[in-house]
Amino acid sequence: MIKKVYSISGFDCANCAAKVESFLNHDENIEYARIDFAANRLYITYKHHEYSIDEIKKIIKQVESNDIFLNDSKQEVKQEKFLNKKTVILLARIVVTTILMFVARFAISQDSWVSLLLYIFAIVIIGYNIFYKVIYKIVHLKNPIDEFLLITLAVVGVAILTGVFPEPDRYEQFFDATMVVLLFQVGQLVEHYASNKSRNAISTAVDERSDTATLYDGENTTVVPSRDLKVNDLIIVKVGETIPVDSEVIEGEGNLDISSLTGEYVPKLVKPGDEALSGCILKSGTLTLQVKKVYQDSTVSKILELVASSGEHKAKAENFISKFAKYYTPAVLIIALIFMLIYGPINNWEDATIRALKIIITACPCAIVISVPLSYFAGIGLASKNGIIVKGANYLDELVHLKKLVSDKTGTLTHGAFMLHKVNPINISEEEFKEYLYAAECLSNHPIAKAVMHHIKAKDYISQVKDYKEEAGKGITLIYKDKKIIAGNRLFLASHNINATEAGEVGTIVYLGINHQYVGYALLSDELKKDAQPMVNLLHYAGVEIVLLTGDKEEIAATTCKELGIDRWHSELLPDEKTKYLEMEMSDPKKKVAFIGDGINDAPSIIRSDIGIAMGGIGSDIAVNNADVVIMNDNPAKVYDAHKIAKMTRNRAYFCVIFSLAVKLGVAIATMCPIEMPWIIPVLADTGLTVLMIVCAFTLLYQKVRRPKHIV
Repeated sequence: MIKKVYSISGFDCANCAAKVESFLNHDENIEYARIDFAANRLYITYKHHEYSIDEIKKIIKQVESNDIFLNDSKQEVKQEKFLNKKTVILLARIVVTTILMFVARFAISQDSWVSLLLYIFAIVIIGYNIFYKVIYKIVHLKNPIDEFLLITLAVVGVAILTGVFPEPDRYEQFFDATMVVLLFQVGQLVEHYASNKSRNAISTAVDERSDTATLYDGENTTVVPSRDLKVNDLIIVKVGETIPVDSEVIEGEGNLDISSLTGEYVPKLVKPGDEALSGCILKSGTLTLQVKKVYQDSTVSKILELVASSGEHKAKAENFISKFAKYYTPAVLIIALIFMLIYGPINNWEDATIRALKIIITACPCAIVISVPLSYFAGIGLASKNGIIVKGANYLDELVHLKKLVSDKTGTLTHGAFMLHKVNPINISEEEFKEYLYAAECLSNHPIAKAVMHHIKAKDYISQVKDYKEEAGKGITLIYKDKKIIAGNRLFLASHNINATEAGEVGTIVYLGINHQYVGYALLSDELKKDAQPMVNLLHYAGVEIVLLTGDKEEIAATTCKELGIDRWHSELLPDEKTKYLEMEMSDPKKKVAFIGDGINDAPSIIRSDIGIAMGGIGSDIAVNNADVVIMNDNPAKVYDAHKIAKMTRNRAYFCVIFSLAVKLGVAIATMCPIEMPWIIPVLADTGLTVLMIVCAFTLLYQKVRRPKHIV
């Protein structure tokens, strides 16, 4: 199978896009097609061979009369401009129609054929594209039941009523018909503006790329497009500017605002040799950087691509709405017809027909069809703003139902590096003990030695070290300041006739002897991250069970879990054994299980779980490829934020659906009652409600993700 992603635009509404999606899915060469109207993306999985762009357009043309714009997704998706040729022409049509209908209504007698001609001319000007779409679908034997058919039925219905039930001002009904089409087009214009604005705002919120860079050749500087930068180029970044591409600091120091990548607002100090990722803003200082990755491969470009591509996977609510919309409009048409047949003989046929037409106008499902995917798109954008990349709307659904988190320890709950936790000197001072310990470890490349010498200058000790010998896995002997020093495990000291007392501590122990006398031990441990405890507390508050799977020894795993309050653990596991225990934890299909790890040695478990969460940022290709959710920094408490955002997204989507149906049902019931219902009310229940729901979905992007203060 062949998977392809395209940029697509040109649809009048989300319902039109949904119909094209359904049509593509019936093609014999297409295994799966998905149009993400909110992100302007088309995803196709081909069974046998790939179609060209012209071939896809030809297929779409069979069901969609609009000119659809289609490109390969590798070409950057440019934000649509509201005032394009199409909208300017529509604005002109609205102005001309308004003038004609008011002239016909107030300047000419309503029983004059001149007023009839003006009304007809006005309706044709404002509605020709609507009527063309209906005729096009009927001629091509495609399902014509959509909002354009509903508007056409309303206009045709008024024309028939005028002929069947003539009145003194016989053409006055045409004023209402023209007004319906006019209001519909105005609503379409506002809807297009609102959805376009929302879509662009969500994309912009996660797009922190800089379009230009200051190239430095060693003497002169030149402003160039960021896309033209090459690896090893030198660039200058000043205060307030955004890092254009992933780079390394060559000269200068400064504080970087990394919130666009990680959601953390504490500035990060960088100096020569440090990494400077694209999308970060320089808050102080001036930096000379060497380019490490080109524009397209840099961190912020990857993030934007992941967010834009998240629409390939539908949420359950989206799947439901797609099926619902297919039956909703025909059902309303049938209900309107039944109402007319019942109400007509009781009251009068003219009033019954007008009320039925008003029910039909109310029926368009666009408010529901667009608000649900836009809610999920906004939710994914909100997650990205908080340093969490969710690779599909369906994973937000999974996160909502998260009941168990299975976690790795090293690199996830801990920093993944030894730290000198404490020293326990015997018969010497702490300062002396540390001096001899540093001298013992200053020449070693062992991870324990590196942990001991963290931030300690080895050159201060090396000059005085003599007769240095290291036995792998055992320990070190040396002469320092004319004293014989032995450092290592208890057996190593015992082999040198030094009896070291068992430390009785959980962690890695380095025992130290001087001149054949035991002088104490140093305890090294993998330090817990400061956000490990908040993660446990927050997830327990949310009703999520936590299980630890680790390769560490039983006593270390037990101590870690008891300290944090983790529910259960399995220790001394190999990577493949972690997957086996994970499957045991996933035995209940009703409980969604997430696995969180560093994305490298935990890749099999990340893939196997219901929700795979990778820690440590976008820099790890393995994490990006295998995980469903990527946490951009090393903060495990972000798992709770992801869970919270998923719930916020689902609730917003549900609200849009329930509110839309309630409004439409309310207007339909009111129309059936013996009260006067102006034509503008059904139109507002269609296009006006759609705009309102777009705004409702879009504002999710600006919601605060709050944690319960009493828990953290």
